[in-house]
Amino acid sequence: MRRVYLLASILAVAVGSLRASPTFACSGMTGLSGLGTVGGDGCFTTNFANVTSLDSLNWGAPISTSGESGLGSAVPPNNQYILSNPNDPVVDRTATANNYQVQVQLPTAYVGTLANYLTRMDDFAMIWSGSSWVAPGNSSPDSFAGHFNSASPSAQTPDGDPLVALPSGGPLELSFLNAPGPMSGIWFQIAALSGDANTYFTASVQAFDVYGNPLGTYTLSEGPPGAGTGGQCTSLSSVPPAPCNDAPYVGFYDPEGRINSIYISVIGNNSLGVSTGVPVGFAIDSLYMDETDEAPEPAVPLMIAGGLAAMALYRRKRLARVG
Repeated sequence: MRRVYLLASILAVAVGSLRASPTFACSGMTGLSGLGTVGGDGCFTTNFANVTSLDSLNWGAPISTSGESGLGSAVPPNNQYILSNPNDPVVDRTATANNYQVQVQLPTAYVGTLANYLTRMDDFAMIWSGSSWVAPGNSSPDSFAGHFNSASPSAQTPDGDPLVALPSGGPLELSFLNAPGPMSGIWFQIAALSGDANTYFTASVQAFDVYGNPLGTYTLSEGPPGAGTGGQCTSLSSVPPAPCNDAPYVGFYDPEGRINSIYISVIGNNSLGVSTGVPVGFAIDSLYMDETDEAPEPAVPLMIAGGLAAMALYRRKRLARVG
């Protein structure tokens, strides 16, 4: 039996609403009753970061040939990856903690039509100089002071959630190449890139099966009242800095475990929360996922083998009678 029921129990423990300020509206999902972590508006509400039974991918993990392999440190100029090159060894070899490859690329139809590079960022606005909090200099790691998590101020370090960002607005395609089978669920936090504070946005995650057939789209849109969760988290610039950690979760859950790839895209919303229809850049943090790892039931191969043997015996006897 797939691990859906286990997930339903371990993910049902929420750590507080992620939608306290803006109003979120989510749509497009089916089979949500099996997940047990969705609010009345259809939005994901659970923080998956502490769920150890799910596989994960930390974008900031060192590049490695085995085990978890991320995109490395967010240190310019080594933090830009060209997504139009399918043979890029860094992008192509990104792997989860269980060494399942995740291919990061632009969908084929978009290659050459948009800015096609991915960047590695860390979520912070201030750095510890050794005696005080100061604005980062040009030699500091690339950063986005967004609504993700960050290190505790008492740690006196700027490193926060390791992020990947697509400045063009996407869509960004993630394909799962060598898992035991397609995925059952994919989750991550997302925020729109913007120099403004607390902006609104609409995020979509479209899922496809191994044949490229669409499984559906999960759409999250936010608007007033309250502050949005895109753009800058102003409290990260305070002294000491305080992370917002309220970026919403998006993802896709398929109770039949058929997810082979997903497209991620973000559209800007105006100050009234109404979509502008214009793609905007976005950042996402660590992936959390559930793999479909069922082996065929033992009886099934035996039944097939027995049927083939019976057919062969029947054919042999029939040929003998004819001869």
